[in-house]
Amino acid sequence: MANPHHAPPPPQPPPGRHRLYIPDAIVAGLPDALGPQDAPLPPNRWHQFPLPQPLGTPLPESLACKPLHHAIVRTQPRGHTSTAAQVRNLPRRAQLHFVRRCIPMWDNLIDYCDPNGAGVPIVAPPQVAQTRRTVHTRLNLNVNNTLCPLPNGPQQAEVIDRLFGWFIGHARRKPAAITSEPSVQDEVHTQIIEPLNMLLETRYVSRNRPGLGTDSPFYPQWGRSCPQAHLTPNVRSKAGFPDFLLYESPQQYHHACVMEVKTWWTYTDEDFMEIFSQQGAVRTTGVFLWDGDSQPAIMLRQLWGELHFFQTTWGACTNGHKIIIFAKTSQNELTISEVHDFDEPLLHEALLGMCFASIDEKLGAPFVMDSLCPPQRRESMW
Repeated sequence: MANPHHAPPPPQPPPGRHRLYIPDAIVAGLPDALGPQDAPLPPNRWHQFPLPQPLGTPLPESLACKPLHHAIVRTQPRGHTSTAAQVRNLPRRAQLHFVRRCIPMWDNLIDYCDPNGAGVPIVAPPQVAQTRRTVHTRLNLNVNNTLCPLPNGPQQAEVIDRLFGWFIGHARRKPAAITSEPSVQDEVHTQIIEPLNMLLETRYVSRNRPGLGTDSPFYPQWGRSCPQAHLTPNVRSKAGFPDFLLYESPQQYHHACVMEVKTWWTYTDEDFMEIFSQQGAVRTTGVFLWDGDSQPAIMLRQLWGELHFFQTTWGACTNGHKIIIFAKTSQNELTISEVHDFDEPLLHEALLGMCFASIDEKLGAPFVMDSLCPPQRRESMW
């Protein structure tokens, strides 16, 4: 008779969704039998290799950020924030003129990098041949295309192993007590930036300088912004500096997208929701009042400045409770996703789609922006 004190742990629940680049969806895959060492393993085969059952309680079915909680001792909310002078004084031709909302953009970003999904229909000009009007996924850009080749099997295996270790630690850690804006940044780095950097390694060959060896930094990677990455490197004030910057390569100005972190007591959940209101832009027309002094207007002006000074077209912004993804869809137009919760299960997938889209655009992938954020779905009726 089996000893009840040494009963085997209960079986793990199966992944709720087959987003195979996400750690919780590879709990059924072990990357130690990847086949030919010189061949990449398509992500839609990762599920064939079972990973070991960790000790303790079963892992959750989905990946989600841990909620952030106010610490008893914390910084006090500021009555009002301001925009750096270098951003506010941008010439009219470089300012934000229109704000749009694109409801399907969030889900399109998820579908863009899902190797098992239906993909995103390509939105292309009428003169483009019908044979190129199929679908976009991150995978179909690299299976038979040298534009964005997949890394080799050993690299993928090593990264999947690290992802699984990260996911176990993330699933078991307790929620953090937040004392200040830097502590929100710390949590965003631990819960979002770290896994995104590993996930990028599963899909790209490093763009670092050749010949540096396997111990050299991997690019693309998320890191901190710095004055030398700014469009005007000699700037002394914090003018349009994002908290995190996705570096496409180690070369100057090779940036893919930005991420800005706020606190929910300075930029409240209501401020995020009021982006799509008269507080953010004129209803029905989307006209943005550059000199507006509401919190949503100040936030949008700062995000636009970050895109301008770091020469990027994609980004995300969170206050630790809410999050948006935004894109520069024309010379003077900013298009924003719906507002989502910081701890919702598909957050990492949408942000990873944003990373893939921003990098692939820089590498020359066609029709990415218009496919993920269709012009006919950019609306100002809110």
